[in-house]
Amino acid sequence: MDDNDNTAETREETIAELNAALAELEGGEGLSLFVGGHGFMSRRFEFSWSEPALEIDFRLPYARVLSDEESQKDDDAEIGAAIRMAILLLTIEDRRNDDGGMALNVWVNENGAGYSIRDGQDELVDSGDDWSGLVHRLESVLPEGEEDLAVIWP
Repeated sequence: MDDNDNTAETREETIAELNAALAELEGGEGLSLFVGGHGFMSRRFEFSWSEPALEIDFRLPYARVLSDEESQKDDDAEIGAAIRMAILLLTIEDRRNDDGGMALNVWVNENGAGYSIRDGQDELVDSGDDWSGLVHRLESVLPEGEEDLAVIWP
């Protein structure tokens, strides 16, 4: 999904689709949602989201049939983590209060993962070349009483 006019309803629909994709992946059915590319080695999990406060761009290899089984399992685990991160980010975005124009950009591809946070004047507040710093930051900013949201990270 790539749309600059995302609404809370669209976020909820997208979260439901991401949950369905995660169930497919974890159920061993194979991923049918958010899959692009073609051929034996060029299929990819692709998810993007765009709104002023949240940009997500996830592009990971999927179903590389010429890769060994262990590599395919690693690909699936990385896709599962990306799906969980997307669900978390969309859920938090749906629940958060306006924080002065802060914008979060999160990405992952076969070369790595990262994030950047910018303030209302487009000044860099924080960034990282993996998601561990982002996960800690998200844990620290979850509102009190959000028992139904948990950040679980390997």
